[in-house]
Amino acid sequence: MKWRILNTGKMSPAMNMAIDEAIFIGVKEKRSLPTIRFYGWDPPAVSFGYNQEFSKEIDLEALKKIGFGYVRRPTGGRAILHDEEVTYSVIAPISENLSGNILESYSEISRALAQGLKNLGIEVEFEKSELSSHHQRQAVNPCFSSSSRFELNYQKKKIVGSAQVRKDNTFLQHGSILLQKNQSKLAYVIPNLSNEQRKRLAVYLSKKTIAINEILKESVNFDDAVSALISGFKMTWQTDEFMVSEDIETWEKEKAKFLASTKYLTGEWDKRN
Repeated sequence: MKWRILNTGKMSPAMNMAIDEAIFIGVKEKRSLPTIRFYGWDPPAVSFGYNQEFSKEIDLEALKKIGFGYVRRPTGGRAILHDEEVTYSVIAPISENLSGNILESYSEISRALAQGLKNLGIEVEFEKSELSSHHQRQAVNPCFSSSSRFELNYQKKKIVGSAQVRKDNTFLQHGSILLQKNQSKLAYVIPNLSNEQRKRLAVYLSKKTIAINEILKESVNFDDAVSALISGFKMTWQTDEFMVSEDIETWEKEKAKFLASTKYLTGEWDKRN
C-alpha cells in the first residue's frame, strides 16, 4: 500500500475531526491516498464517542472555566481529554495487511505504534483481555480508565487509547498517545459527580495512565515523538511505500471547512443525547 504521512500540528477540535472525516471521504472515493496523520489540539479539548450522551459526558460550565473545547468524534469509544499528547489517525481501505476485522486492524496498527514508542526507548505491552460488558455500559467510564484488547500499556498503565469507524470498505482509526500525564483533569468536567467521586476518579485515572515523558529520562516534544512514530510505521510495514506530505489537498481543506461549519461546530452534532 502507498501511504501519505501528514503532521498537521495543532488545530481546533472541530477542524481536527473535520480533517479526519474529509480524508476518510477522500479515501472511500479513491481521491485521497491512504493516510497516516499526526496532530495536536488548540485549545485542549474533551472528545467523546459517536454514541455517547452529551449531557452525561460534559459539564459545559466546568469546561468553559478551564478554557477547554469539546467535540463529538465520528468514531465510538469513551471520553478523552486531549491536552499534551500526540493524536494519530490511520485512514485506509480494509485491504492488504489491514484487511480483516476491527481487532485485527487494531493489532496491526498497534504493532506500528509499539515500534514507534520503542524507537523512543519505551517497551510497551499489548492488552490481552476484553472489556467486560458491564464496564462498557457504565455511564462514567473515560477511555483511559481501562484498556481493551490490543491497546498499548506500559507496566500495566495505559499509554495509548484508540477508536475506529468503518464504512464502504474503508476505516478511520484515531487515538491519543500521551506526552504528559493529564487524564485526571477529566474527572473535573464530567457532570453529576460529587466532590468525593471526582477526587476518587482523578486518582484512579492517574494510577491507570502513563505518559511518554513520565517514562523517559530526557523529555521529548511533539515533533520528536511524531518522528519516532513515523519511523515505527515504516519499520513495521516494510513492504509499503510512504510519502511525507506538507499539507492536505486543496479540496480536502474545503471539505474540512464545510464539515467543521455544518457539523462539528453545531449543537445538533455535538450536543445530541
